[in-house]
Amino acid sequence: MHDNALTPLTVKQCTPDFISQLSTPSAEEDNWLSIFPIVSQLVQHFMLLPQPLLIFNARFWQAAVAVITESTDNNHKQLALQNYDQQRLFGRLSLLKEPEIDFLQGEIYNFNHGSLILHISPLLVNPNLWFLLKAFLIDRKLPATSAVNGDKLKGQYPLAPSQEITTKIILVANRYQLDELAQIDPEYNLVGSLFTELSSDIKSTDKNIHALHNYCLKLIAKRNLMPISTQALALLFHHLSSQCEHQKKILFAPELIENLLRYGQLFNTEESLLSADSLQKALDIQVQSQSLVENFSDQALLEKQLKIQLKGQEIGQINGMSVVELMGYPTEFGEIFRISASDMLGDGEIVDVERKVELAGNIHAKSILIVQGYLNHFFTHIQHFPLSCNVVFEQSYQESDGDSASLAIFLAVTSCYAQTPISQNLFVTGSLDQHGNVLAIGGVNQKIKAVTRLFLLGLLSEPVTILIPKANQINLTLEVETLKLISRKKINIYGIDHCQEAFPLSMKLAFNEIVIRIHKRIEELNKEDEQENSVLNRCLALFR
Repeated sequence: MHDNALTPLTVKQCTPDFISQLSTPSAEEDNWLSIFPIVSQLVQHFMLLPQPLLIFNARFWQAAVAVITESTDNNHKQLALQNYDQQRLFGRLSLLKEPEIDFLQGEIYNFNHGSLILHISPLLVNPNLWFLLKAFLIDRKLPATSAVNGDKLKGQYPLAPSQEITTKIILVANRYQLDELAQIDPEYNLVGSLFTELSSDIKSTDKNIHALHNYCLKLIAKRNLMPISTQALALLFHHLSSQCEHQKKILFAPELIENLLRYGQLFNTEESLLSADSLQKALDIQVQSQSLVENFSDQALLEKQLKIQLKGQEIGQINGMSVVELMGYPTEFGEIFRISASDMLGDGEIVDVERKVELAGNIHAKSILIVQGYLNHFFTHIQHFPLSCNVVFEQSYQESDGDSASLAIFLAVTSCYAQTPISQNLFVTGSLDQHGNVLAIGGVNQKIKAVTRLFLLGLLSEPVTILIPKANQINLTLEVETLKLISRKKINIYGIDHCQEAFPLSMKLAFNEIVIRIHKRIEELNKEDEQENSVLNRCLALFR
């Protein structure tokens, strides 16, 4: 039995609060590098150890460079290269006047006793460059043959170098790129090397928030940017938190931070401090500039080309919530879609139309079987379950996958079997396991924003209910417009742990009452079947 006394989430539960953290004075001057204690320590150790290579797994190039340079002694020679070629690293041989050969040295030689920070991409584009670099890392020598034209020019080469070059290489790559390097050279990690990884998502503890604040202040001073107000900084941190989709995490992305601060200044010409309003305008215009496909979706709803029902009650019909991802498109957005179920005589099978026509993937197919197994579990004592159900994602014309519609499908099917209507001012997302537990899903903020857009479009005015997995409450970083609707009780979000908690909110009945209704319907169908068989047997008896 599950507790049905659920209450909707408050505004405070739906967004992180950075104002209170920033308003609390720091106990000490927080060096922003304290955010990454292990990584910075390993970089320092690498500079002292004999290993020539450090593989630095990081999502953002500028974040990696910032941490590495800050962790290194100021007297240490260092150069970061995101784009380079053979000549830039190993130099170039040029024939001046035979037999004279000019040798323009590369950065590996120039930064002897120092270090080079290299992005991995040029090595993946030109695998030969990686093998040249690998040879240097093993031999610690720079033969003339490694330079451009080294294997082409004829004549007197410079003498083979006897000097050992101690330039250290820090190779920045993400895990997908490292996998690609492993395809090129399965033994790439046999080079004497260390490995570390930089998480772009940092915990938003008070200490880390003050340290990140300190980083922003140093960045503003270094780039000669406009000072920022506390409210604007809190908004910036909220945006960084929304990129992680986690209330207790915040994104460390130097390039994104700097770009937003610069963009916000365009709307802040009359004030000495960058205001939250100016920064919000910069965020809004960036969203609007990437919302063409989202606008087409909204227009289809306004013109009723996409049919959704937002009022009343219907049997076997529910509003699901999805995230639309388009190839080559920089952003994702949420969309509301209609799931419908229709029953027929059968054997308890849920017929997945999307899968039948190959518009859904394996994860989706798995989720349907889980829903079917959980529902049929309550009727195992019945020798023959006489119903089956067709499930359709209405007006879905593209391939889809995922299990986030499991809860919505379960509600639609049980509504259909029990002939009990579902409230249509309800929006549902959530995955299920075979015990009925509601599991976390992705894109929860985009999905809730899709409901907010219905209010902004004028398609909704009355209060609505949104059901999400309780596990996703920590992922809520909702925007201002949504928070306003929550505070006015127009949007009521419920986090649920088990699918049975959804029934009082969707059908105004407890789950056991729905099961009783399905049992009664099965009994009626079986009685009708018995009566038909009895009449048929009597008719056949007349001809015996």
